[in-house]
Amino acid sequence: MRGGPTSTAAMAATPGPVRRQRPRHCPEQEYVRFVRSQDGFNHHYLNAKLRYYRAFRERWPDLATWFAEPLAKRVGRLPGESFHRLSFPASHRARPYLTYLGLRGYATFDYPWMFAVGQLRVHDQAALAGIDLGTAPLVVEALALGYSSPAAKQAMHWSIARIVLRNGLPDVADITGEHITEVLEAIRLVPEDPEFAACYPSAEQFYEGPAKCWITHLHQLEVVLFHRGQVAVQPRKLMPSWEPPLELQPRMQAVAEEWLAARRLTDAPSTVDKLELAVRVFGQWLGEHHPGITTFADVTRPHCLDWIGHIAEAPAPTTGKPLGVMSRIQRISGLSQFFRDTALWQYEDVPGHTLIGAGDAPKYPRKVPRFIPEQDLDRLMPAIDAIACPFQRAALLVARWSGARRTEIRRLPIDCQWERDRAAVLRSTVPGRCVVKAPSRNTGRPLTRTWRVPSA
Repeated sequence: MRGGPTSTAAMAATPGPVRRQRPRHCPEQEYVRFVRSQDGFNHHYLNAKLRYYRAFRERWPDLATWFAEPLAKRVGRLPGESFHRLSFPASHRARPYLTYLGLRGYATFDYPWMFAVGQLRVHDQAALAGIDLGTAPLVVEALALGYSSPAAKQAMHWSIARIVLRNGLPDVADITGEHITEVLEAIRLVPEDPEFAACYPSAEQFYEGPAKCWITHLHQLEVVLFHRGQVAVQPRKLMPSWEPPLELQPRMQAVAEEWLAARRLTDAPSTVDKLELAVRVFGQWLGEHHPGITTFADVTRPHCLDWIGHIAEAPAPTTGKPLGVMSRIQRISGLSQFFRDTALWQYEDVPGHTLIGAGDAPKYPRKVPRFIPEQDLDRLMPAIDAIACPFQRAALLVARWSGARRTEIRRLPIDCQWERDRAAVLRSTVPGRCVVKAPSRNTGRPLTRTWRVPSA
């Protein structure tokens, strides 16, 4: 639900086309005055900023020519490079100046560059320039919606900084859902950029690493703006999936999609995802090791057993280690269900009978008991008796006899009462304070009562 009423104008608002002016340098006197006004910094640091600014301006007297350079040259510092050994130091060291240009409206920047540079410190530059980007109220509203303080600050700062530099918006109240959609689309298209390999190791690592983090930031901003009334559509609660589409041989693909469509009618989405993964992995293995098989009808039990042996030894692409027992059980169970269902439902282009079963999967690992053995607890009680602090002793006795977690014990009110027969911790209704008193003797017996202390 929304946090407040939403105006019709806000619901219908759409950003007009952004008129991006030709990027240009600011007057030199203006930037020099801005740098010299930063009294809180060492003068050597300020002189270095001016040197970097002049070197950048001398290298690109027409700012538009810098925008036409390859992405790696504009980023300046590529992955793995130290500050003292940069591929293109002029661009990297001029980031404070470029940020200033964006805040003052002299230039707007593209998302591929803002993604690749990592930290921009836009809010630091804005504070030095006396510009309020309006991020602080968004953080407060995010906290009111239940987000943690570090996550809210990081999400709002990252998202607002890039949307402002891209669109030249003077106020966060002008941000709409279309602006967020533009950022999400830019994230999706990053791996398609010809210069992608210069800034990122692989598309998989990009999607699982920075892209997932950025989408989380944008989702938090979108939730806050939705409650403000600046976003018309309720944000999605699920992260978009980056998994590749199911691609098998045409006849195998048709059977797999028909089966998955039938499973979606009764199974939870997460269950269908696991079933699809099992068929996908098996189909990819067939394509690599038995390219002549074009239909599931040609698959035999030896093929399935070879695949089971393969997934037990082959390293997974994400971890570099073989799949764990539970993951292998899921894959084998999913493939077994595929053959069982298609045989029962009389599909074409399938074996028509079950090729593998539960006996072909590894055994479930033995679970570690989630309790402390009695003999170990007996050894613990003398140590509890030796504790001088009555509150520590009381907390340990509650843990001993109730099985409560540490955080649960820490949250117990001071006027609590332990009733062993009901196995519950109840707040006392008797006036006054009630403390759990740890007896000095017989601490090995269950805690059965409390001693109330009258109110002062």
